[in-house]
Amino acid sequence: MPKIKPETLAARRDQILQAAETCFARQGFHQTTIQDVIRESGLSAGCLYSYFASKEDLIQAIGEHRHARDSALLAIEAEEADPLESLRTIARAFLGDLRKEQGLRSRRVALQLWAEALRDDVIREQVTNGIRKPIAIIVKLLRRGQRLGVIDATINPQTIARTMVSMFQGIVLQRLWGERFSTAEAMNAFDTFLASIAKQAEGRSARSSPRR
Repeated sequence: MPKIKPETLAARRDQILQAAETCFARQGFHQTTIQDVIRESGLSAGCLYSYFASKEDLIQAIGEHRHARDSALLAIEAEEADPLESLRTIARAFLGDLRKEQGLRSRRVALQLWAEALRDDVIREQVTNGIRKPIAIIVKLLRRGQRLGVIDATINPQTIARTMVSMFQGIVLQRLWGERFSTAEAMNAFDTFLASIAKQAEGRSARSSPRR
């Protein structure tokens, strides 16, 4: 039997995960069966079980896959970039993702993962790790902004970072529930929030500048 190439194995695994995500987003974890995923994927049962032993394994893998996707949205190209603009870039990426069908599908699954985290220790660890990463990135940007004097030195970066993440989690929930959603309005609200933590630093800088 010819050896299957690694890239073919990876492609089949991704195919199964995409099929599972589609089924889970459409029907939920508990209403979806392995047979549903097999039909959606177009692969054989033997192929699926060679990658995932159970639906629980699939759910855990979906969680990992979703967090990897979110990590791409958090990517900041230049370490030297303006921290405020970097925060805006992250916000635009997440808000823009909510306008895409793939992004919405991923968030529908994420909502179910949040619920599963209440009863499953492995998924809870995935979910909390998934939240810690954006918080850590935002904290780093805020601290750099404080060092540069463009963000208020009196704010607590950890608290502000958690608040920012909570804002976007709330937007996700409202979007999935079908509430009115405007990317532009949400971005304007985020800019207002950023201005509130940058204003004092800018004002203090101006006051402390030596007069000529």
